[in-house]
Amino acid sequence: MDRKRENGGPDDRMDGFLALDWHGAHDGGQGRGRDIFERIEIAKDVRGGQFDILFCSTKCLRAYLNFCVDALEKKIKRTKKRCNKRVEASVDSPA
Repeated sequence: MDRKRENGGPDDRMDGFLALDWHGAHDGGQGRGRDIFERIEIAKDVRGGQFDILFCSTKCLRAYLNFCVDALEKKIKRTKKRCNKRVEASVDSPA
């Protein structure tokens, strides 16, 4: 941290990250999927705490972000399917 300029820069003692997270209903919500949480890690353990992701065009940026969101959506669907099977199994089993 440069106190004279009031800004900081990369430091080897820091690790940076970037993730896209999704969760169902929150704060004790009653909505569907309230127990589901999924994450797609885009950058992990980035030495120095800062990083840039560079693209040659907004078209490429959009394609990459769409790819990430699609991957996250697939994980969400798989988890929801597993949770639904678990709920169905507990309903079908005798108490």
